[in-house]
Amino acid sequence: MGIGLSRFHFRHCHWARVLTFMLVTGCLFFTTDSRGRGGIERRSYFFEEAKKDMDYALYVPESYDGSEKVPLIVLLHGLGSNPHQVIRYAGVTDEAEKRGYIIAAPYGYNERGWYGSRGKGKEGLLFGEGGDPENLGELSEKDVFNVMRIVRKEFKVDENRIYLMGHSMGGGGTIYLGGTHSSIWAGIAPMAPAVFFESSILKKMKKVPVHIVTGELDLLVPVGSVRRWVKEMEELGMDCEYNEIRGGDHASSITNNPKMIAQIYDFFDMHKKRSNAHLGVTPFRIFSNKSGKSIKARTDSVTGDKVTIIRDDGRKFTLLIDSLSEEDQKFLKDWRANIIKN
Repeated sequence: MGIGLSRFHFRHCHWARVLTFMLVTGCLFFTTDSRGRGGIERRSYFFEEAKKDMDYALYVPESYDGSEKVPLIVLLHGLGSNPHQVIRYAGVTDEAEKRGYIIAAPYGYNERGWYGSRGKGKEGLLFGEGGDPENLGELSEKDVFNVMRIVRKEFKVDENRIYLMGHSMGGGGTIYLGGTHSSIWAGIAPMAPAVFFESSILKKMKKVPVHIVTGELDLLVPVGSVRRWVKEMEELGMDCEYNEIRGGDHASSITNNPKMIAQIYDFFDMHKKRSNAHLGVTPFRIFSNKSGKSIKARTDSVTGDKVTIIRDDGRKFTLLIDSLSEEDQKFLKDWRANIIKN
């Protein structure tokens, strides 16, 4: 039977604890923005489907000059928090600077969107409010990938070293998006993950390395529920590393723990996604994009959310998989599965 955190705790949580969590994770990081390389940037883009400007936070190390591909961490905040706070957890940008990582922290539409992990709507405990759009969950998930695409377009990101990391609501979002978009991630790191979905999602992400962290004395996300998730990961043979912080709580053990953050970066440093380049030759076929344009080509490689195809004159094109027709997407999914199997 699948494991959902709602069954173990959220149904019975005390509002005082919830408010304490929101205060601790949402209100201790009032610092000003610094801009440019080596500083946290406050950015925004126009979210067409939401018809509004959307904030996100970005950190680019001073060492970045565009000459080489660099790793990227997508960082998800917790309930009642925002991207400008989570990116300031102790150690997050220090380690990124030392190791040459870019960090992108999306809003997930607002402070309670849950990144799609609780469905496309907004109904449920600690979920949407009256003024929120009816498709809050859907917009929250899309915002994550909008920000990721913007960053990947602007910077030279190593497609084999894209990682996902988040705290509490963001930890649950990390597991959820780790499962629903497993081909993207070289590794994920959920911290004190709050989940409202079944653990059957793990079967979709068996090849995704996971470093999971929680506090032994966490009163909001009980350690027992996290241990059950870890046990299922181990039973599935997943590459899973578990860090249970002795005496740790839900807030300060995560927000003010640079040693723990360094361990997550150590885990990411050890995991690079294997590219499928040059592992197989396929016959020529017609690929079509969603606007109806077609090209005769064969598949060269699939890496993350992109495919490289070769036309019969030898010219290569790299395309986003989700820009292609549903038939092509299914073909590429099957092609990649066959490559991995063999």
